Amino acid sequence: MTAKQLYEKLDAAIPRSLSEEWDNDGLMVEANEKEIKKVLVTLDATLPAIEYAAMNGFDCIVTHHPLIFRPLGRITLDSNIARRVMLLINNGISVMSFHTRLDKVGGGVNDALAARLGLKNTASLPSLGVVGELAEETPLREFSEFVRDMLSCDSVRFSDARRPVRRVAVVGGSGDDLIPEAIGAGADTFVTGEGHHNTYADASEAGINYVVAGHYETEDPVCERLAELIKEAAPGLAVEYFPSKPHFTV
Repeated sequence: MTAKQLYEKLDAAIPRSLSEEWDNDGLMVEANEKEIKKVLVTLDATLPAIEYAAMNGFDCIVTHHPLIFRPLGRITLDSNIARRVMLLINNGISVMSFHTRLDKVGGGVNDALAARLGLKNTASLPSLGVVGELAEETPLREFSEFVRDMLSCDSVRFSDARRPVRRVAVVGGSGDDLIPEAIGAGADTFVTGEGHHNTYADASEAGINYVVAGHYETEDPVCERLAELIKEAAPGLAVEYFPSKPHFTV
């Protein structure tokens, strides 16, 4: 199976029709038409991920975030993205990315996050995200610690609406503009990856607990689902996960 053929199979499972108009994903780099045997799954095609793939004989990298998001004006060594593209081509490694469509598709980013947090009786929010229930009512601080541990966060931030946690809405990545939808769905708590300073106060004053756990941490669970989809599309491929967290905390 070539990279293009693998992309076509994954495209059928994660259709481009779900993508936002502004998005740019898909087959980012088609390095050659050779048969691929090893696929690396990672949230971002970072330089360490590409170097790992090159050193370990991978033919293809599958990511959530697009390698190329904005048009490349030129291919020169002073461009980080261009350097990555050249390294990929020189090592015969293709890259395909599934971005906002993976946020929306069933079993995608938000379903994976909800599952990691143990939410049951889940349903989609009207626009993006998932709402579900914990097995039992939990104090907010205890729930925040649970989120930290389940997502392997260095830390989480939260604001307290003075409510226990039972019905939770989740949006992986950056989702604090969807708090009204979470409130409308009856959520007492909202979990996302990034939060604006003013949202902490706004959320608690609106009566909803607000937990911010990191963009990477709330989206990385979907890599497991990506690996499953690849194995379903091409059972003979060797598939491996690579953690591509781009930052650290001291």
